[in-house]
Amino acid sequence: MPHRLRTALAAATAAALSGGLVVAGSGAAAGPVAGSGAVAAGPPGAVVDFNGDGVRDAAVSAPGAYVAGVRGAGQVVAHYGTKNGGAVAGISAGRAERLSQHSAGVPGTAEDGDGWGGWTAAADFDGDGYTDLAVAAPAEAVGGDVLGGTVQLLWGGPGGLGGGTTLADPRPYDHDLFGSALAAGDFDGDGAADLAVASTSASVDVFTGGFGRTKGDYGAWDTVAVPLDNGKIWGPHDLAAGDVDGDGADDLVVAGSVDWQYRSTYVPGSADGLTGAGQRPVPGGETTVTGDVDGDGRADIVTGLARDDASNPGAAPGGKVSVTLGSADGPAGTTELSQATAGVPGSPEQGDSFGGGLALGDVDGDGHTDLAVAAPNEALGGAESAGTVTVLRGAADGSGFGGAGATLVHQNAPGVPGANETRDRFGTAVLLADLNGDGFDDLTVGTAGENGGNGAVQALRSHAAGVAADGAVAIHPSSVGMPTTGRPGYGSESAG
Repeated sequence: MPHRLRTALAAATAAALSGGLVVAGSGAAAGPVAGSGAVAAGPPGAVVDFNGDGVRDAAVSAPGAYVAGVRGAGQVVAHYGTKNGGAVAGISAGRAERLSQHSAGVPGTAEDGDGWGGWTAAADFDGDGYTDLAVAAPAEAVGGDVLGGTVQLLWGGPGGLGGGTTLADPRPYDHDLFGSALAAGDFDGDGAADLAVASTSASVDVFTGGFGRTKGDYGAWDTVAVPLDNGKIWGPHDLAAGDVDGDGADDLVVAGSVDWQYRSTYVPGSADGLTGAGQRPVPGGETTVTGDVDGDGRADIVTGLARDDASNPGAAPGGKVSVTLGSADGPAGTTELSQATAGVPGSPEQGDSFGGGLALGDVDGDGHTDLAVAAPNEALGGAESAGTVTVLRGAADGSGFGGAGATLVHQNAPGVPGANETRDRFGTAVLLADLNGDGFDDLTVGTAGENGGNGAVQALRSHAAGVAADGAVAIHPSSVGMPTTGRPGYGSESAG
């Protein structure tokens, strides 16, 4: 995926067609506005808790994993958080559940190159109080529709994720790669979780009104067209939901391309759901997240443009991040940051892919939203594409991300498991979520290229000083019972 449709899905498509972290200086960042306030609430069930034990959980994908000997069918690992007083990371191999289309109750069949888990989205889709997980297999053949793609809903409950139903594509053969991006939100403000699904079409499929467990039914379905390329193999490559204008209905940001140049579109939600009225362009990029970074109660839009070639308007050497503030009128002013911004550690180098992964959360518990930015292709020493993650702190005075306490994380930093190696791609996926129940959002990093493409997850805890240098764990495919045949790419995608 440009960041998120990952190398594993590209390979599946081709087959089907054939304690002492490095801390930056204290200078204030001349960049995007940050300030007081927690991350926006997001869709119903936004605090991801699959088993209802009160501790946040996470789902990590390996879309290239073998299943029962079938190449690239894909797997997802549900990591259940553990309340442990904050001394160590909250997830481990011992509190994990491995799922695939070979698992009991999960619909479909594990097939060659499906890429199941290529995209995930978490929300309480059936309104029972447990978080569920939407899992896409964008490259799955559906009947005679090669690369048609499919989406399944896995249901949460006291025992965690189990069973599921298929969310059928309402317009098969009109596009490919159904499920090439997902976003959960409440687009009509009725309190029920909705789901937006991308494909190669420039029209996004939107399912609203709640979902049933037995037949994969839903309240209503519609499409919303956006001014992006239609029919090219990737289509929209990222979706993000959040209430940018504060009207009680989540809006949708669709990242895609026009003539192969990155463009993004804001689509407002309303009591009638998502419509074409009021759409407007926002900074283009490959990755998008939403959250309240300035403390005004509205979601703001954070976009990463990791590609830095001159063909993309506004591209910056090494990649950049744009922060567009929400307002009663929708997206407002935008500011930018990169590794050339004062207070941001590192230096911009061609091909770093800074902005290739994004996450919002509160790592130090001060009530101000912090930002994690991955540069999965950054070279370190002699290791090409070793990858880094930069955690930029939200300033209390709203002066911006970065500055004092900015933290550069990589596998050679003290306390971080592993070592910087060529093509590890540390930061393929990033997540900020409190997985050990101590009130601080921990940093979880996917490293999809680790050990020749096996992948890994590095789980770091946080505390009042930010990301900690101890108590981290590394979880590898073999430790959760996942075969390492081929290139499973464990850590390619995360939801939590």
